[in-house]
Amino acid sequence: MEQTVKPLRFGHLSIWPPFVAAPIAGYTDAVYREILREAGCPYCYTEMVSAKGLVMGGEATFALLEHSEHDRPLAVQLFGSDPQDMSDAVKKIQQTGIEFDAIDINMGCPARKITSQGAGGALLKDVSRAAEIVQAVKSATELPVTVKIRTGWTNSDKAVEIALRLEAAGADMLAVHGRTVAQGYGGKADWDVIAQIARSLSIPTVGNGDITCPKQGVALLRESGCAGVMIGRGILGNPFFFTNLHRLLQGKQPETPGCSERFEAAIDHLERAAQRFGDHRAMLELKKHLGFYFKGMKGASKLRVAMHSAKSWAELVDTIKQASAWSDGAQEA
Repeated sequence: MEQTVKPLRFGHLSIWPPFVAAPIAGYTDAVYREILREAGCPYCYTEMVSAKGLVMGGEATFALLEHSEHDRPLAVQLFGSDPQDMSDAVKKIQQTGIEFDAIDINMGCPARKITSQGAGGALLKDVSRAAEIVQAVKSATELPVTVKIRTGWTNSDKAVEIALRLEAAGADMLAVHGRTVAQGYGGKADWDVIAQIARSLSIPTVGNGDITCPKQGVALLRESGCAGVMIGRGILGNPFFFTNLHRLLQGKQPETPGCSERFEAAIDHLERAAQRFGDHRAMLELKKHLGFYFKGMKGASKLRVAMHSAKSWAELVDTIKQASAWSDGAQEA
């Protein structure tokens, strides 16, 4: 199967396999990206970065740009509603000397705190401004400029028209989540609309939505004619996705990780976070991650309650290790 799956190519980049980890605010930080890379993920994005925050010199905003050389190729994902802010933000990034391989523009986030600013998915209601933002970012960098969108604000009637406008504005690649902004994360992703966009553009289209296992990802690739696939919630607590993707592409059967493997992966994640952020922040940051590692496992709900009740990093680690003692004999729920 390896020979029949072509690389995802845009700008100077050639990504193989053509499966990328979605930018997920609060989750795909430098620590988890490092774990995904080791599992075989070929391309990642930073978490969403505020263009205005960069322009204003926000320390916490600049911290989101940090990454290691092993975390490449890597795109920085920006959000904002003002073309000048977006252009200035790109210039600020370049001034830091921190290197990226592409600039991605978020035009799909459905979170109210983002759309209320006219950013994220709200830009799909103002396609002229969305196109201006692409042009402004293109004028500020020689890197490939990509855009992540949804199929529309409340419906998908103008999905192809929006995609064509962004291509004409200079986008080098388009990632399409097969839901409208109004849908949030509910309902079912519309792969047919993704396919319509892929057929209409001359730039690569990357499909996104409802990919929880490698077989589904390969199915989307084949059915839609997309150049690549983006995996979002399917990678949370599941770095095994990319290990199994490589197995599948080599003609081997994916392997479901056992309970002990999932506990080991969770503890490894927690310890890496503590090393990077310190114990207290690691405890706060990782509680939301850890539940995904144990999803579907017998006793997972009780374990989640115990983890969220932990008052210290040491208590959190001890809670997980105690639970892992019975993991080899635990059955999936």
